[in-house]
Amino acid sequence: MTRPLNALVLGVGGNVSQSIQKALALASVPTRVIAACISPDSAGLYVADRAYISPLARESGFIPWLLEVCQREQIDAVLSGSEIVLEVLAPQAQAVRERTGAVCIVSSPEALATGRDKLRTCRWLEHAGLPVPGYAPLADVAAVDALLERCGFPLVAKPRFGKSGDGILTLHDEHDLERVLAAEDLSLRAVIGAPVSAEDLLVQEYLGDPLHEYTAGCFCDRAGALHGSIVLRRSLQAGTTVRAEPGEFPDVAEVAGAIATALAPLGPCNVQLRIRDGRPVPFEINPRFSGTTALRARLGFNEVEASLRHFVLGEPVPRLASSERRVAVRYWNEIYLRPEAVKQMADSGRLDGPGAHRVETEDWAAGG
Repeated sequence: MTRPLNALVLGVGGNVSQSIQKALALASVPTRVIAACISPDSAGLYVADRAYISPLARESGFIPWLLEVCQREQIDAVLSGSEIVLEVLAPQAQAVRERTGAVCIVSSPEALATGRDKLRTCRWLEHAGLPVPGYAPLADVAAVDALLERCGFPLVAKPRFGKSGDGILTLHDEHDLERVLAAEDLSLRAVIGAPVSAEDLLVQEYLGDPLHEYTAGCFCDRAGALHGSIVLRRSLQAGTTVRAEPGEFPDVAEVAGAIATALAPLGPCNVQLRIRDGRPVPFEINPRFSGTTALRARLGFNEVEASLRHFVLGEPVPRLASSERRVAVRYWNEIYLRPEAVKQMADSGRLDGPGAHRVETEDWAAGG
């Protein structure tokens, strides 16, 4: 291909899609980036070559809009970090490719569902003979009692379909557990801090400690074969990684690799683990790009570039291995925009050369 690849990144108001954009900027594959999101206030729109306002993924007009943009922009690859977008995109990926030529970097609906539903994740791990935390659906009181008998306190209550730590509650004693068990669906929102019902809650054993938490990135080819992994020891704040350090953690890499091999995602797979009795135990699987995608790319493990090369250009999967030993710490940053650019984005739903409308990108850390 003589021209740059055209990559459409959806949901660029979120940190995962912005992480994809950062990884694209680090890639050696020449790429023209078209960004889309539902709000004109999404920062990722203004660091792209062209930007669009998209419909909500679950609206009936989303797929027709996507097909139109893919045809107009000659899109080669569609990428997103939004779980809702990916759930809608997965069953349509083949049709999108047939009608536009664009390759959607998205795992199968089955793989996505396995990662999205935390109860399904636990059952899948158990069935696959892989390490699994003790678990019980909140609605199954007998199973919760058995879990408590086996693991003791503390326990963790979490929404089956939660994200980024939303709604996770540590149960320290019988009082905490009874408070959750006795709550009606409406009052669960106040207890958990998220809009859930009893049927949507999972209780798990509390694994290890926060000082030994890991996020592992794996990459699988189109046949589901594993092509490398990278493990970061991390610290969290509000469910988001704020500190990450790569290292040699062979036990963690082995478990994460076994999970990716069994699940066979298309491309990236993120596994989050803690240590129990000296062994890593996964508690979350994301068969997609993740919030640490850009960190991994900066360390030499660029799964976004690997996806473009393998799934779009048809090349063998490039060598994926961390080549750097750095500690990554995160901070907030700002982009300052001309008001008329944001208005044009909102009014017309499209902006050409949106980067030209940036007044300033905060870079105070660069001068330190």
